[in-house]
Amino acid sequence: MNSLQLGWIDYSSEHKNKVMAVLDLLSSKGAVDELGTGAIRDGFGDLFFPGTSTIQTRAKYFFIVPYLMMELERENHDSHKQFLEKLSAREIDLIHILAGNEKIGVIGARARKKLKRKPSSIYWNGLKTFGIFKKGHLSLENYAKTFVAMQRRKDAAFSLGDESGDDLTSGANEYVSNFWGCAPPLANWRDTLNMELTFSEATFLKESMIKSTKSDSSLLAFLLSQNPSKVKEIESFDMIGEQFKLQGKLREDYILAREFSEFISGANIRYNIILSNNRNEQAAEKWKEWMNSRFVNKELSHFQQEKVLTRLNIYNPLLSRFLREWKESVIKRDVGKIDKLLIKRELELKSKERAKLNNANYYAYEKGTWLGAEKLQYRFINSRVLIKDIYTALEG
Repeated sequence: MNSLQLGWIDYSSEHKNKVMAVLDLLSSKGAVDELGTGAIRDGFGDLFFPGTSTIQTRAKYFFIVPYLMMELERENHDSHKQFLEKLSAREIDLIHILAGNEKIGVIGARARKKLKRKPSSIYWNGLKTFGIFKKGHLSLENYAKTFVAMQRRKDAAFSLGDESGDDLTSGANEYVSNFWGCAPPLANWRDTLNMELTFSEATFLKESMIKSTKSDSSLLAFLLSQNPSKVKEIESFDMIGEQFKLQGKLREDYILAREFSEFISGANIRYNIILSNNRNEQAAEKWKEWMNSRFVNKELSHFQQEKVLTRLNIYNPLLSRFLREWKESVIKRDVGKIDKLLIKRELELKSKERAKLNNANYYAYEKGTWLGAEKLQYRFINSRVLIKDIYTALEG
């Protein structure tokens, strides 16, 4: 079969970053969405861990990116494009420093100068969500445009003798910017740069995450407010409810998400069986366990899949129908109908040439191969790294 090729017209850096974001999500482990349930996975991820993404690697970037931009705000730029080009070049330059001091979580450690998606793009939504960047309505490109426009107005005002200024003041001994909520970097901050947060950075980030995302459904804010030793023991999304007694709306949402993960995990298991032409012994054993589980035998008939879509404001008739038919076929234990449903669902989302189950003979199965995530983690695994970085700095 011919490989799929994707192209796009690159109108701006903002458009390019959006496309790269999609490609990064598709390449992330566990992000495979052959059955079209990714909107639910991402919806719960946004609900529980706002401001995070599957390609964020370390918490330190929530400061490295602002530090670079605050440095650039001290300089003159001919255009917003030049501002962004300088930013990109300096992000590349920092890879060498970071990769030399720390091997874990350094973005671009392998790609170096070929790195396509920079930390500024990866962390921009989080910087806005947590109030570190205070103008939350601006995209990265529009921030650059706004800053350069303000700089020009200020330069023009100075030339006319007006020193009242804008939101921006820069000089040899002072620096004030209303764009950022965190403190500016020290002059020699690169000299000791590594991936570890300082105590003050960890304190600020923790408070910002709790304050900005403190809602009835933010597991991020909840976990940052708990005993660090207990949080560190959690290895999966399912373990959160075992370790902590959740309350109110947070508990309702958590139970709904965990039940959906259990509900759809059977579809992913069965998908891997079909894809392997029944040669995946691991999947066959997991399928047997799932079909004999308490959830399937006691809880499935009461599970309200439509409640999931309503809670996440997802209106998708085809997805709704698939979830309903999946539930009905499993309750009837009709394996033939189950397999036909999964094949039909993938064809519904893709062309006949691209649907893997429709072309299973083309995919040579290798022992141990598994497509997709058996259990949904809703970005907990990625968020756990950020939380760990914060707690490590606070304890150190």
